[in-house]
Amino acid sequence: MKPFFTIKSILTVVLLSFVLCTYGQSVFVVDNPVSPGAYGSLDSALHHAVDGDYIYLPGGSFSIGDLKISKRLNIIGAGHYPDSTTATGRTQLIGDIYFTTGADNSSIQGFYLSGDIFMGDSCHTGNVQNIYISRISVRGIYLTYQSNIFTHCGAANIFIKDCRIRGEIWGANTQNVTVETSIISGRLRSFDSNAYFNNNIFLYQGNWSSSLNRVLLYVNNCDFSNNIFRNTYSTLGNYSSNNVFYNNIFGQSSCSGGSCYNCLFSVDFLPLFEDVGGTSFAYTYDYRLTDTSDAKGVGLSGTDCGIYGGDNPFKAGAVPVNPHIQMKNIPSATDGQGRLNVQFKVRAQDR
Repeated sequence: MKPFFTIKSILTVVLLSFVLCTYGQSVFVVDNPVSPGAYGSLDSALHHAVDGDYIYLPGGSFSIGDLKISKRLNIIGAGHYPDSTTATGRTQLIGDIYFTTGADNSSIQGFYLSGDIFMGDSCHTGNVQNIYISRISVRGIYLTYQSNIFTHCGAANIFIKDCRIRGEIWGANTQNVTVETSIISGRLRSFDSNAYFNNNIFLYQGNWSSSLNRVLLYVNNCDFSNNIFRNTYSTLGNYSSNNVFYNNIFGQSSCSGGSCYNCLFSVDFLPLFEDVGGTSFAYTYDYRLTDTSDAKGVGLSGTDCGIYGGDNPFKAGAVPVNPHIQMKNIPSATDGQGRLNVQFKVRAQDR
C-alpha cells in the first residue's frame, strides 16, 4: 500500500509547508488526480475526499473527537518522532479513530494519536478489511468497536507496522492480523489463530498481583517470531496456549504459553540495545542492537531479533513514506528587491 510520489507530489508538500510556516495556517491537502485541493480543516478535507485519495496532514495539534473513516483513504501526517519533525513539527491528533463500513483498503501513518483505534463504531459497521496502520504512536488498538468487548464483528486482514503502541492491542479474535517491528508497552488480548507477531519489542512486565497482569491474555494458536520480550515473570500468558514461538528473546527463564523453538531465555533486556536507559519507552532511546547483543543474528534465517531485524526493518524515526522535509529556512522579511529567499531541503522516501 505504498504510494507513488511524483515531482508534483514533492512540490505539493513544499507548498503546504511554505503556507503553514509563512502564514501560520494549517493546510490539509487532498491529493486527487482529477481535482486536488487544500483545505483549512481535516473535517473539510475528509468531506471533499473520495475513495482512493491521499490526505496529507501538516505538523501541529488538531482535535478530531471521534474521527470516523468511511471511505477508502490514505491519511499521512508529518511524523511524530521529535528528531525527524524539526522542520515541520509533529502531527498530533487529539481523539479516537474509527474505521467503519466503506473504509476497506485504507491506511494511516505518520502521526501521534492521543486516543485509540477501533474497527467500527458498532458491531454492524465493524466488518472492515485490509486496514494498514503504520508509523504512528497510539494509545491502544481495538479490532472491534469499543474496548473490553470480545465480540468479533468481521474485521479481517489488519496490518500494523513500525508503530509505538502505548497501551494494549485487543484482537477480538480478528483473523489475519500481522503486527511487526513495533514497540508495545501494553498487553496482547483476545487473539485466536491467524495472528502473527514478528520482530516486535514487548515492554510489558507481568506480576503476581492479578491474573490479568500477563503479557498475553486469551491469546491462543498464534505465531511469534524474532520478538524481544522484556518480561521476567515466570508466566508469559494467562488463558493462553498452543502458541508457537520461533527464535524469540525472553527475559523469563523458561517457555510458557505454547511451544518454543530456538529461543533464548533469562536475557537481560537493557544490554541488548545501543542506547536504552530504561524499561519504558523514550524517543531518545536507540533500539538498534549492539554488535555483541544476544539478539544479534539469532532470528529466523540468521536475521536479528527486534524492530531492526527481519526482511523489512523499522524505518528510523518512523518517517512516513511521502517526501520528507528535512530543513526549512523562511526569512521573516523580504530583501531589498522585495524577494523572499525561501529554502527547503526535501528528501524522497524509498519505503
